Amino acid sequence: MKKIKTNFGAQIIILCVALLIALPVRIYQYLHLIDGTNGFYNSWVHPTVFGLYGLCVLVIVLLICLSLKGRKKALYAMPTGKHVGVGIASLAFALSFLSESAFNAYRVYQISTGTIPVQQLVIGDNAGKPTLAFTAVQVVFGLLSAAFFTVFGISFLSGKEQYKKVSLLCAAPTLWAVGRLMNGFAQTISYRYVSELLFELFMVVFFAMFAVAFAKMCAGVLKARIQMRLFAYGALSAFFALLAAVPRYVMLLMGRQDLLYRQTSAYEVTDLIMPIFVMIFIFAVAATKQYKSVEEYEEPETQEQEAQK
Repeated sequence: MKKIKTNFGAQIIILCVALLIALPVRIYQYLHLIDGTNGFYNSWVHPTVFGLYGLCVLVIVLLICLSLKGRKKALYAMPTGKHVGVGIASLAFALSFLSESAFNAYRVYQISTGTIPVQQLVIGDNAGKPTLAFTAVQVVFGLLSAAFFTVFGISFLSGKEQYKKVSLLCAAPTLWAVGRLMNGFAQTISYRYVSELLFELFMVVFFAMFAVAFAKMCAGVLKARIQMRLFAYGALSAFFALLAAVPRYVMLLMGRQDLLYRQTSAYEVTDLIMPIFVMIFIFAVAATKQYKSVEEYEEPETQEQEAQK
């Protein structure tokens, strides 16, 4: 097998550098620029606002361009055997889905009975049928996602590919992301000024795209290969998840909950675990060293097709 050069290392460097710049800027914005009562910037013309948005656009463009550039160079294989890192990260991801689903189930009850506390309402949140329906979708597919990642984690801790027996469940994370995305759009607020929700929407969009590629690998749709989009979308979902979650929990640790316009965001622990699972899984895929060039994959397939004729 000939050696194939990939863009994986470059994407990781871009991700790390971007986070080193973005996270301190975001914490500064929470402390000095964001109104905790509505989540809007006090002054959206501040240099850090344009700078952070510009950095986000640059990261998106660079990672997607590298992905498109590398899509015809190499195709990756699913990790096999025991992998403790993937197993533990998967179980932690499953627990985060369980905890978030439990909170969302209670939130569905509160919305349906009209007993939801005012401090748990997002500014402009329509606590009616749209929010109720999409939150219920999150609960259902969050529980199914927890079930899948539990089996997925056990599979990599035991070295047995048990997750293949529940391959239909691998679509659950994507559908959970769709439910959460629709829940975000159901919040009737000005996206021109809001800050945190915008980053969360980008996180969910890119996680959904990553989850589609991930599901194809788990279900064997692409057999032993996957395109570079797994790395680009995974890295982008991790970037926006950390950008949305880390400063939020830093505020909680500092005792500045008053700066968080969404009191319920503290219960969305999947935002913290998601980037950990995504990056550990991506590193596991890259570490398999089972990737080949597209030509190496296509040649045996072509020969097999000719033999069948």
